[in-house]
Amino acid sequence: MASRKRLSTIGLAFAGMMVAVVMVSNYISFPTAFSRLHVANAVCILAGMLFGGLYGGIIAGLGSALFDITFPAYAVEAWVTFLTKGTMALVCGLIVASPRIRLRRTAKLIVGSAAGAISYIGLYMFKSYIQMRWVTPVPVDTIPAALLGKLASSAVNGLFAVIAAPILYSALMPALKRAGLARHLPVPEIK
Repeated sequence: MASRKRLSTIGLAFAGMMVAVVMVSNYISFPTAFSRLHVANAVCILAGMLFGGLYGGIIAGLGSALFDITFPAYAVEAWVTFLTKGTMALVCGLIVASPRIRLRRTAKLIVGSAAGAISYIGLYMFKSYIQMRWVTPVPVDTIPAALLGKLASSAVNGLFAVIAAPILYSALMPALKRAGLARHLPVPEIK
């Protein structure tokens, strides 16, 4: 089954709306001692499921970077966020949209979600280490504890995304089909 390569005008409008949804989902958060718990990762992964790797990655990265730009504490890191959140959706979308990966739909959604979440956690932890070690240095002996706290928050965000994104996809796709919007997505529905 060949996937469609381009977005239609309606698909492009839907992609723009999804960028906005990703951006707004970043505001739904709860601060923790080292990071924050939020629903944005689930929405980023959903973008990968709906739009495939490349478009989903751009959508997730752009929506998350726009949030960073509007939130002064994160504005300087918007480009890093674009890359890390984009990679999360890219990895998920590549797995979910791949005709070579022959899994049942639910398993494919969960594997794609988990791979995307794990890739993001790895990149986020790497970025956090670089930042604490060389960009805004902190005492070296405090880095492991701070990274452990960030890992705990990221793991909760990742677990939530792995659970929520497949449920959102399964609930949203039938509605998109009924509305005639599913045919405007760049990848076919996951069977």
